[in-house]
Amino acid sequence: MTTFPAGAEEGCVTSKCHQKLIKDAKYIHGPVAAGECTVCHTPHTEGKKSQLVQEGNDLCFTCHFDIKEEIQKKFMHPALQGGCVSCHNPHGSPYRKLLSSEGEALCFQCHPQIADKLAGPNKVHAPLKSEKGCASCHSPHAGNNQKLLPGKNEMELCLECHKNVIRSSMKVLHGPIKNASCTPCHDPHGSSNRKLLMKGFPSDAYIPYTDKEYDLCFSCHKRDLVRFPDTSFATGFRDGERNLHYLHVNKKENGRNCRLCHNIHGSESPMLIAQSVAFGQWQLPLKYTKTETGGSCSPGCHKTFNYDRKSAGKAPEVRKQSESKEKQK
Repeated sequence: MTTFPAGAEEGCVTSKCHQKLIKDAKYIHGPVAAGECTVCHTPHTEGKKSQLVQEGNDLCFTCHFDIKEEIQKKFMHPALQGGCVSCHNPHGSPYRKLLSSEGEALCFQCHPQIADKLAGPNKVHAPLKSEKGCASCHSPHAGNNQKLLPGKNEMELCLECHKNVIRSSMKVLHGPIKNASCTPCHDPHGSSNRKLLMKGFPSDAYIPYTDKEYDLCFSCHKRDLVRFPDTSFATGFRDGERNLHYLHVNKKENGRNCRLCHNIHGSESPMLIAQSVAFGQWQLPLKYTKTETGGSCSPGCHKTFNYDRKSAGKAPEVRKQSESKEKQK
């Protein structure tokens, strides 16, 4: 048996009249609970839909003027074009905020493709498991960014949780990061790949290379980087025409993962070269130096390895940065 608020018992939503409007409702709209149905409805005028005192969202905005101000932002939730009642029950609901369904289940009514990503064994982005659900990353009404994201840009939102991914010392940023975007590499909702990656990327430091490995990297970079033992065009990381990417990666045993030498998000060194490389429990400093025609590295206590595209087998000439800039002028 439905229990009515005191005000409602004296109004319209009694067992004799509009009981079904708040049947099973845990949360009841304020005017209904107070028995003040005439705040929204005129009981005597005919011809108006549901006898509302105003049409559409304008009625809601007479009280919820903060939402009216919010939707003046650059992007408005398309559901608002169908009215606030697209997502809210105007009388009562089992769910907070008078939502017509609970949490992300409401969003998935219009975004089934997102629900599909979260099905089965897929990894799910942690905020979607929280109490706020989709609203952890999206404004439900309007925002100044596409996808109704809060903040200045997509990356700023991500860094609120992933604080140590980008450091102030990183002078060189990965292309997507430079464009303040994380989603070219990560799916923000769910993925069958580790780290919510858009495509596969191996977790092991040393793996046999095949043309199916590193799908994520080679969705932007050309796989020719690691295909040819000798090349004059596929990579700048070569000694003469000896392809040093091929030497490091394209091996049946102990092929090196890209992340051993490159920091994926950003680095203090050119070409996203890492400051150190993992070797067992140790972190061996790479001590990488870039030159105009090549470079060198001295991992750990090993000797210096040089490469030069013009003079194979010889240490390239190391120029001071200032001299290099003068030459470019």
